[in-house]
Amino acid sequence: MEIKLRNGVKTKTIDIDKAIVSIQYEDQTIIDNLINDYNAVVIDNTKLYAVSNTVLDEIMIFNKYPELDFLGDIIKFFGEENSFFAREIKTLTNTEKIYLNILRNLSVIDKVIIFKDLFLGLDLNNQRSLFKIITYLRELGYIVFICSNDVDVLYRYSDYSILSSKSIIKYDKTDDIYSDVTYLLKHEFEVPTLAYITYRAKKDKNVRLFYRRDVRDIIKDIYKHV
Repeated sequence: MEIKLRNGVKTKTIDIDKAIVSIQYEDQTIIDNLINDYNAVVIDNTKLYAVSNTVLDEIMIFNKYPELDFLGDIIKFFGEENSFFAREIKTLTNTEKIYLNILRNLSVIDKVIIFKDLFLGLDLNNQRSLFKIITYLRELGYIVFICSNDVDVLYRYSDYSILSSKSIIKYDKTDDIYSDVTYLLKHEFEVPTLAYITYRAKKDKNVRLFYRRDVRDIIKDIYKHV
């Protein structure tokens, strides 16, 4: 699927399929344009308000004819059963309200999804569950964009990455984007911790390390090359 990226100054068309794409951006423009151009669904875990009594009632406000089989498959990743649909919202924990927020925004029709503030409010186990859901959506053919204030999250969990400022749109495989630390620093984009450690080791100490997204892989490389 071809996606046109617009940041107000530059436009770039990219061809992506079944991808998890991270976006590091200076302002909201590129997100707003994705929403307007592709009717992208935004799942923002800072907005956990509800106006209904039960989970199903709340889902049906957002989606009049929800595909319950599809949503039932989704909640299984969180360890929930179909009985979750009958739960009263006032009995939900904050984490369960995040589940609800995801459910009420997912549709089999809308194929472009933006997760804002990825993992906000979730413990480590539920972060893993959410990533399984995102991976599942990718396998179903959705294009999933992830945004986070934590660049380490963008680095670790995306296949492809976009850097956007008012004058730049740069797009490539995540490994290629974030291993170009010199470019990131020059244009004042945030650098993932592991990428920066590797960059400094290579630059200052002439250590032969590879750019890795998992600290365990870096440790293995240190034992091999240092």
